[in-house]
Amino acid sequence: MITFARIVCALLLLFILDRPAHADVIVLANGDHITGTFQSVHGTSLTVQTGTLGSLTIPVAQVNTVAVAALVTIVLHGGAIVHGTLDLESSHTWQVIDDEDGTTRTIAVSDVEVILPSTRYQSMVDHEAQAWQDWTGTVNLGYSVQRGNQETNTFSSSADAKRERPPAPIFTPHWRTNVHLTMLVSNALQAGTSIGSNTISSSVRQDILFAPGSFVFGIVQFDHVGTEGLDLRQTYGGGAGFDLTLTQRGTLSVFGGLTFVRESFSASPPTTDANASSDSVPDTGQPSAQLLIGEKIRLQLTPRIRLDHTANAYPNVTIVGQYHLDTRSSLDVKLTNRFSLNTGLIDLYLSNPAPGSRRNNFALTTGFTTTF
Repeated sequence: MITFARIVCALLLLFILDRPAHADVIVLANGDHITGTFQSVHGTSLTVQTGTLGSLTIPVAQVNTVAVAALVTIVLHGGAIVHGTLDLESSHTWQVIDDEDGTTRTIAVSDVEVILPSTRYQSMVDHEAQAWQDWTGTVNLGYSVQRGNQETNTFSSSADAKRERPPAPIFTPHWRTNVHLTMLVSNALQAGTSIGSNTISSSVRQDILFAPGSFVFGIVQFDHVGTEGLDLRQTYGGGAGFDLTLTQRGTLSVFGGLTFVRESFSASPPTTDANASSDSVPDTGQPSAQLLIGEKIRLQLTPRIRLDHTANAYPNVTIVGQYHLDTRSSLDVKLTNRFSLNTGLIDLYLSNPAPGSRRNNFALTTGFTTTF
């Protein structure tokens, strides 16, 4: 009998210790009680973390009352902020007791943008990160081998990285850094003659988001395209752009500006290629002003398939009629949370390549992509 009593007491003690010290209680319209830790309210959906069922998201319309122990911060439509303790009355209105003057304020559910625990809200607003933190992006690697009358080896690599502070409940102006690198290294050997063709493009674009979806930017870009006889193109400029949400699975960024470009070309041997340029040698080292018109689109076609496309056009305003166009498209098929299979199309067009060089540099790549 004594042993049984000890077992019962031990079980009761474990039950008491397993309960949160300051549990929040949600009473549903059907009378069910949910005990856990309040996480957030986004619009008309409430999220609570429970010990047994994990994270639950419940429509506020299905909730009868809510009692939250910790202080919360409420962001209303239009940006107004309210701090205090939170209750949801049976009339489906939020009751907030101000933590400074103790007054009670009634807020309609439809007026709420987001509700967060005050500590979490403050940590999001005051977010600070080291230089190596807050980076996201992808790295792609591919390699192809062809053996026959001609032996060809091609290595392709690309990297896209972005650094931006995590989204906050209220927009604050902030910086965003975009880094891009593309490398295509190819070597063909036929009858003892080796022919190499290399393409390298790198850019850094620094954005300042001054309003939701609106930004100004500065850009630095360096390009080398062997098939066009382009030794080095240096691009410096800036402009403005907008980020748009197409659907829940798609985003579109459009931008434009003015750049200053300096190009240097190499002399190329004569060629019988019908697509090759027969123009005179382009001006080398002379800076020119070029407009920048660009777009970047990302579409999540299915949970495992994503399409990315970018296009940048640079009409020359110093030498009217000359321009170059860069387009990149890729299709990623997700294999795991971190790795995916990638197929890409790259097209780099230059209206004034070196004599004997091609205007178009087109590449089809395949490889594996890792996400960070």
